[in-house]
Amino acid sequence: MPWPDFSELSFGYGFLREFERLHTAGGSFPAAPDFISQAVEATKGYDVKVLKNSTPVYFQFKRSFVLTTANAGEIKKGDFNSTPLFRMHLRERDSYRQHKALQQLETSGEAVFYVTSQIESADDLSRCYTNGNVLSTATAVIAPNEIVLPNTTKKHHVTFKADGNTFRLYSEEGEGFERKVPNWQRLLAVLSNRRRSTPNNRDAIERTVQLLSSRSHSATEVADRFKDPVVRASVLAFLVLDAQLIFFKS
Repeated sequence: MPWPDFSELSFGYGFLREFERLHTAGGSFPAAPDFISQAVEATKGYDVKVLKNSTPVYFQFKRSFVLTTANAGEIKKGDFNSTPLFRMHLRERDSYRQHKALQQLETSGEAVFYVTSQIESADDLSRCYTNGNVLSTATAVIAPNEIVLPNTTKKHHVTFKADGNTFRLYSEEGEGFERKVPNWQRLLAVLSNRRRSTPNNRDAIERTVQLLSSRSHSATEVADRFKDPVVRASVLAFLVLDAQLIFFKS
């Protein structure tokens, strides 16, 4: 039962490149927290075309463990009848602090998703990248509030089949849930329906900055180096949630 032979960084990079090319204003992101500079901030204001008729969305990347044998517990229990299966582990640190923060941001009204892999190997990822179907084939998407933890003291993971309509949350026994976004086409529809005007996006970004600032003093100190709220929100999402802020345009 191996981890796939590609890194989370490679998966996230392939996803972001394709998303940027297909679904952002002008084919490029407004800001990236790991590359941002004062010079860039000085030339890009957050009132530009990025906010107009777009959807702010927060993606948290994960690499899914691949189950390929009938010895997998999920198969033995009869919860699934075939492989491959994909197992997304949730971060346990500080009583699932990251998961709770993602849920809180989603509850505030924002679009927030775990983005995890549903392919088996680096060869699969390379083929998807070359063929331009990382989003549609290599990617599974689950909203944080779909994953209701029974406790914060034990290990939990989510198991699913590629493009399946359900997933199961495992603690001791598996509990099934229907997926709200079982495929990429459904996510595109969800995001398209959430598009906002520039003023509404501006207000949403400001609220997100306030919310995430309250969760980490050290992250806020870094974000406060910048004046542009989009940049600040992007930095806070990266440091507090380990997530990427992206503006979707269909």
